[in-house]
Amino acid sequence: MKSKLSILIIVSLILVFVAGNAVALEQSEQFDDVIKIGAAVSLTGKVAYEGNLVKQGYEVWEKWVNEHGGIKADGKTYGVEVIYYDDESDPVRGARLTERLITEDEVHFLGGPYSSAITFATSAIGEKYGVITIAPEANATNIYERGYKYVFSILPPAPMLMAPVAYMMDEMLDPKPETVAIISANDLFPLSCAEGFRDHCEELGFDVVLFEKYPAGSTDLSALLTKVKGLNPDVLGVGGYTADSLMVMRQCKELDFNPKLYAFSVGVMVPAYVDEMGADGNYAVEGEWWLPGMILEDPIFGTTEQFNQACKDLFGEDFRPQYWTASSAAAGSILQLAIEEAGTIETDKVREALLGMNVQLTTWPAVEFNEKGQNIQWLHPVIQVQDEEFKIVYPEDSQESEPLYPAPQWSDR
Repeated sequence: MKSKLSILIIVSLILVFVAGNAVALEQSEQFDDVIKIGAAVSLTGKVAYEGNLVKQGYEVWEKWVNEHGGIKADGKTYGVEVIYYDDESDPVRGARLTERLITEDEVHFLGGPYSSAITFATSAIGEKYGVITIAPEANATNIYERGYKYVFSILPPAPMLMAPVAYMMDEMLDPKPETVAIISANDLFPLSCAEGFRDHCEELGFDVVLFEKYPAGSTDLSALLTKVKGLNPDVLGVGGYTADSLMVMRQCKELDFNPKLYAFSVGVMVPAYVDEMGADGNYAVEGEWWLPGMILEDPIFGTTEQFNQACKDLFGEDFRPQYWTASSAAAGSILQLAIEEAGTIETDKVREALLGMNVQLTTWPAVEFNEKGQNIQWLHPVIQVQDEEFKIVYPEDSQESEPLYPAPQWSDR
């Protein structure tokens, strides 16, 4: 009996193996060759949540390309194979794995990980070997100030995050605000966002009546907000994190301080914001890098709706892509377009094509690189909390609702 069972198991395994190889052979026969892309990403460790979302974006793009005719270059049709390793949220391990991808797996290109710190390490390895890294989630300026030739960022620099809020203020709000007060946690990322917001406000002619930093991790801003209230600005801009956004809104209510518009760098478009604030969280706005409700098109996925559906087809109907997934799918898409533009997978010609890019993607609102490899386009959306829901209010072609402005007094809410 045991002997018969063993034979059945062996036969079953052989059939599975043969079937699997038949599928692989059938797929490989569609293509003349394969472009190998290495991706060491955080599947475990402190940034595993975001790292797995980045991996999902690569997976969606890889599957889509291979099912929609591959990539045409060098007189061939290439399939795509993405090789993944877990960097365990560790920059040193990420760098070591990147070297392995290049020297052992012989990848042609690199898809970057999540986080600027890890990308800082891995892109140095790519530069050492002359292999292009398309970095989906790394916009710290120090990555792009090293004179490197082979790293390109999907995310615009952090100072651009709140830029569309300033343009929305200029183009859409009636009556147009005149004065802006900006406060920021004294920490690299939020301060970069706040400084960018200040600079764009000043360029557009708004009067920035205050720009003041507070200690990162502060739990009470009532004294600073009292000072801001005395200036009676039309707009309050805040560079901070989720805890800062919650604290500012609560303390504004406590102080009966009600600017006409509340603008934040991050912290508004997270479930905890509406869950904790309820109706008190309404009227706040925030710049977002990408949203699945945007109306975008490109020659790869077609429309945003088609990209969203491709994600659902792979990960389930309840899957709602976030910007982390979109940015890595955009990394694949921009590489695909550059290869097709160059007509080859030769590194330096693909690099030249990347430097000439100025495109809109289904997975990213706008991409154009400077010589440093930074994405200098910023046409990303602004959301506003309206009736405890997130609505795209800018740009106009993706608008789900007009911005609510000015915010009513606390006593009238």
